[in-house]
Amino acid sequence: MKSSALRLTAGLFAASLCGAQGGASKPNVIVILADDLGYADVGFHDVVADGVCTPNLDRLAASGVVFRNAYAGSPVCSNSRLALSTGRYQHRWGAYYYGEGGMPSSESTIAEMMREAGYRTMKVGKTHMNNGPKENPMKHGFDHWLGFINHSWDLHLLSRKDVDAYNRKKAGSAKMARMAPIGPLTRDSNTKESYENTTTTEVFGRESVRFIKENCEQPFYLQLEFNAVHTPLTRPPNQSLAGKYGIPMRPFDRDAAEWAYPHWDPVMQPDYNAWYYQATHLGILDPYGRKIYLAHLEQMDAMIGEVMTALEEQGVADNTIIFFSSDNGGSDQSYANNGPISAYKYCLMDGGIKVPMVMVWPKRFKPHTTLDAVVTHRDLFASLSEITGVAPKKPLDGKSLLPLIDGKVEALHDEPLFWDSGKQDNWVVRQGKWKLVYRKGTKNYKAYELDENGLVSQFRTVPVANGMQLYDLEADPGEMKNLNTEYPEKLALLKKQYESWRGQMMDPIKGKLAE
Repeated sequence: MKSSALRLTAGLFAASLCGAQGGASKPNVIVILADDLGYADVGFHDVVADGVCTPNLDRLAASGVVFRNAYAGSPVCSNSRLALSTGRYQHRWGAYYYGEGGMPSSESTIAEMMREAGYRTMKVGKTHMNNGPKENPMKHGFDHWLGFINHSWDLHLLSRKDVDAYNRKKAGSAKMARMAPIGPLTRDSNTKESYENTTTTEVFGRESVRFIKENCEQPFYLQLEFNAVHTPLTRPPNQSLAGKYGIPMRPFDRDAAEWAYPHWDPVMQPDYNAWYYQATHLGILDPYGRKIYLAHLEQMDAMIGEVMTALEEQGVADNTIIFFSSDNGGSDQSYANNGPISAYKYCLMDGGIKVPMVMVWPKRFKPHTTLDAVVTHRDLFASLSEITGVAPKKPLDGKSLLPLIDGKVEALHDEPLFWDSGKQDNWVVRQGKWKLVYRKGTKNYKAYELDENGLVSQFRTVPVANGMQLYDLEADPGEMKNLNTEYPEKLALLKKQYESWRGQMMDPIKGKLAE
């Protein structure tokens, strides 16, 4: 009884500390990024795809501000994450597309700013910034981190035993799985941690909860970057969600003589790249592909719910800012749904760059707020700079969202905004309702068709046009009507603005940046 009473007293004391911190002037900050999330795959949007179940995200959105015209800095994750982390056009140091630019020593990050402001900082989840001397989270502002540095990771195979099983099957095969590595996650750059019978989504969510609950008298900055719902989505997260969605479990037996597809067997299929194309680039149609996506989405939502509950239990929810978004548009390769907007990840139609975005601060922001002004991920840095009072080390390309949220302005960006995928020969300039798109070559995507049971029955080809395209996004949010011949003066002006901006940016840099 005595020891129980002591534990209760200690718990109440800890809670009182957290409650006191919750009333302090400095808010806690949590940045949550989904990976390749479809625009119509959240329940709080005006258009929601069938089967989407995101009750915690919906509750989060209802408690704060939803941005209906939010944009990532790039149609691919690495460059988009650079833009969000620095508040600047990543093109300034040559980061246009995959494998370009990286995180240079000369750039400062949100995490560095937050640490300067007196925050304890942690990164949980995916880090993918195209190499560079500051790619490692311990080098760009985080006191601690748990996760991986790669564009992808197997969501399920997180143990050293999985690595050993592959190497027993065929020597060196674990290293061949470089596109979606298997095995332990990394903590603080020097420790490998194995996990059994779980997913990265659960590991990252629960690690975030643990961080929130420790030393809560000091304000914290947490960057939680899930790799859900990125490929490879080969099986459901757990038995419960498999049952709900009617998906076969497809278990991985380390000791089996053969590993059946969708698992990669290095003996039965020595060409790893061929397997990767089949499993993650729609080389083989998976009838359960959409259902698996929805199951992983629901698990991610549940983990976000656990984070929200932890804040409430610690008494700090009222003075915690939560920013939620996706790194880029939904991917056709993972069976995402972008609703009525055009195309998918990898291209600069809105399907590649328009993203869900929510910002919540119960102490300051009104609930049930919806804003239609155009905003970008780059605006987060400027917003937190205003909140903390720490000035950025370099001029930012983003702007603080606070005047927009407070109703002091109706539009945040009167100036043109730019996107450029470099040698992909695809660039965009956006000003107000007008969007000018240039794509040198054509591109096709595979859109899935569902049968009456929600199973993927076939693919259809979705072509993306080339040439110069001008769209009025207020009248035509789906980018269906090219107005390039009807408004030649507007086209010429936007093109001139792009050329001026491009002249200020560095040329694309391929490979790892020097120290």
